[in-house]
Amino acid sequence: MDNSTKLGLKTENNQPIKKLSHQDIYELYDMLEQLKSWQEPLNLLGRFFGDMNRPVDKRKIAKEYYSCSQIFNIFNLEFAFSMQRMETQINELRRREKV
Repeated sequence: MDNSTKLGLKTENNQPIKKLSHQDIYELYDMLEQLKSWQEPLNLLGRFFGDMNRPVDKRKIAKEYYSCSQIFNIFNLEFAFSMQRMETQINELRRREKV
């Protein structure tokens, strides 16, 4: 008799439940917090690119555009890295031992 039937740990579909440690949960939570931290900079980019009543000061526009492009490039790299890490974590959790 396996552990899941001894402990009565089954899902509604009578499937065994996988083991998850607190560390796994905290790692996913940290990933979520990292992604949430980008909300404000992305809102700033949205406001910059959505502002159609910008004054026609070419130097100011060029500086702001450069700044926004740098923010976007950093976000894009971080997002790609985060997605890769999250995919690795999810695949690892799928392979985990079942209770």
